[in-house]
Amino acid sequence: MGSQALRGILTSVEATAKKGRLPICVFDLDSTLFSTAPRNLAILQEFIEEHRGAHPHLSDIGKRIGLEDMGWNVYQDLQRFGVEDARLLERLKGFWFERFFTDDYLSHDTPVPGAAEFVLACHAKGALIYYLTGRHVGGMEIGTVRSLKSRGFPFWRGRCVLHLKPSFEMNDRAFKDDAVSDIRSYNGEVVATFENEPGNANMFSRAFPQAMHVLLTTIASPEAEKPSAQLVLTDDFQLR
Repeated sequence: MGSQALRGILTSVEATAKKGRLPICVFDLDSTLFSTAPRNLAILQEFIEEHRGAHPHLSDIGKRIGLEDMGWNVYQDLQRFGVEDARLLERLKGFWFERFFTDDYLSHDTPVPGAAEFVLACHAKGALIYYLTGRHVGGMEIGTVRSLKSRGFPFWRGRCVLHLKPSFEMNDRAFKDDAVSDIRSYNGEVVATFENEPGNANMFSRAFPQAMHVLLTTIASPEAEKPSAQLVLTDDFQLR
């Protein structure tokens, strides 16, 4: 169903443009277009290297842990390998927090399979590419632009918008609620939205009922809403 829906979106983008309307495709970034597992793993490996003497098995864990072990947060990832030292895990939380939301570590992210090619195809058929991300201004904008460009996504070529949170403290859901009015200001036609968080995907479905709403089944919050039955589920962007 996923690849069929993706092909249908490309057809709809082209048809909308031919009608003289501006087709809009809205893409979240983390865990939607990009996998953050490599970013988390790099931070965790760095932590293990700096704290290997703090736990008898930490060095061995560092050799065994991989991308497939990365889940919602690195503390639970380490716990699954038997680390229960509360003080060490608390140190890891601070270590991770200081690095994850910074420009430098964004370079570790890798595109979800087929993501760059699909976004390029949408753009080539006339879509406005609206990157809507919870990454914040004042710490992640340079790395975000660098990642989009280096990973092959359209950016400096017209009909591309990057909408970041104005501050780190702003609630992600509230930010995306506010972004709906900005998307509407382009006076186009939202053809499709792409999200990994069911709550945000459900919100887009209510805001733009005529569009197709795609939920990436990658990683979502443990407290995530139940996804609406109207959402299209896929784990990548490959057209196959």
